[in-house]
Amino acid sequence: MPLLVSADADPEALRSASCVAASSEHAAACCIERGADPARVVTLFEPVDRERFAPDGDPAPGPQDHPRLLSVEHDNLDRVLRACERAAARHPRLKLIHLGSVERPLPAFAESREDVRQEEYPAWFRWADALFLPALRLESGRVLAEALSCGTPCITSSRPPMNEVVSDRWDGLLVNPEEVGDIARAIDEIADPSLRARLAAPARTSSELFDAAAVDAREAALYRWLLRRDWPLLTVVLPTFNRARLVEGAVRNVLGQDYPNLELIVVNDGSSDDTPAVLQRMEAELNDPRLRVVHRENGGLPAALNTGFEMARGEYWTWTSDDNGYRPSALRALARELELQPEVGLVYADMQIRDEFGGERSFTGGPPENLEQGSCVGGCFLYRAAIARQVGAYDAKYTLAEDFDYWLRMHRITRFAWLHRLLYDYADAPHSLTRRRFREMQAVQMKLFEREQGGRADWRQRKFEHLLRHASAAKNQGLPGAAMSAAWRAIRHRPWVARGWWALLRALTPMPLLNLSRRMRGLDAG
Repeated sequence: MPLLVSADADPEALRSASCVAASSEHAAACCIERGADPARVVTLFEPVDRERFAPDGDPAPGPQDHPRLLSVEHDNLDRVLRACERAAARHPRLKLIHLGSVERPLPAFAESREDVRQEEYPAWFRWADALFLPALRLESGRVLAEALSCGTPCITSSRPPMNEVVSDRWDGLLVNPEEVGDIARAIDEIADPSLRARLAAPARTSSELFDAAAVDAREAALYRWLLRRDWPLLTVVLPTFNRARLVEGAVRNVLGQDYPNLELIVVNDGSSDDTPAVLQRMEAELNDPRLRVVHRENGGLPAALNTGFEMARGEYWTWTSDDNGYRPSALRALARELELQPEVGLVYADMQIRDEFGGERSFTGGPPENLEQGSCVGGCFLYRAAIARQVGAYDAKYTLAEDFDYWLRMHRITRFAWLHRLLYDYADAPHSLTRRRFREMQAVQMKLFEREQGGRADWRQRKFEHLLRHASAAKNQGLPGAAMSAAWRAIRHRPWVARGWWALLRALTPMPLLNLSRRMRGLDAG
């Protein structure tokens, strides 16, 4: 089979390749739709020369009005001009400069520069208050990364690949490119000097993934990974308690992974059913040196995890639950990302959630910056043993949210990376710990949330937002009582804010009716 193919290869090559290289997550998703194995698709961003595209240097000699918006060639210029016309009534000093030709008369606030050379772009980015690029479609997000590298925030489309480069309200503003009013509102916001400064502050850092040297290093590391023979040992810990009917499938799922150097440590946490007998039979039948089973008195999940990892010999660690499972090549994909990003301590991927009625919904982790709002890591992750030893043991004080506590502690000392792939199947069943003790889990999460953010000046607002997320999560779990409780607590916290009342209404609305409403609005059900 071919070792490495690009995203524009034919479907047969995509299906048979050891690895598919895509220039963005959007391109990666297209490859997967055309038949590529999600675990074998790797993103290699288009490189940006961050020494040339840098905040230091002279800006272009453009007008000194504010807000200063810079536009480049794209397919939505007509709406951009109409949005600027609306905003100009409120911001008479607005200035738009378009780099490229325009086949129509421009209003007084706008002008085009047709002969600007590529080497002049950094100066123009430094001139602008924002790169203004709410395109309908864009083949590449490279120009956005170039602007961010110059410390310039971006106003761009909420569609991929633009929304992969720019994070809304972090280093730019994302808008609906078909709504002139939405684009105009973004101009109003960027006219605020304090917001411009806040968005500009992290912009340079946001472009690091596109750094030419980093992209070259990632590509070189990818080739070394594909050709290597000495695979790092990977440890999977599988805690189990009274799951005799599930544990065999979980063991076979892990041992069926194609990662060539792994160990599986099953921790029987004092089961009183047939779990010990099932594990004893499997040890004899499989006779697999990768499988190790340890029995202990019942002590709860954190204690079982600590027992397993005390025995771990791997360079990379993870753990899984007995009612969930990895998709093919998941562990190989996670290990690959740690190999390609030596500065990253933990990588996590998306998962598919299945309920007892056959319904499915995706859990999309989101960027690591969202961790404090509620765990974005999910159930599919891999981390370095060296980092874990610094973090210490799982804390029984935070049982039911022991993983969230662990990720918060780990995130203080290392970087996280999000692999935007569906690599894990998660069972949202009535017998699951998450469903049976959901309210207790929410209470522990709130304790952690207070520990991390309770001293902030905007703590009350953050707590309100956190309760709304609890209400939404409970509703999605099919627990209307917990959803109503969380929504009511949010209302008591901020009774004048309409979103709390909407959360309560959603909690009271039957799920089929909610799904129908979402479909009618063009959203995914669930």
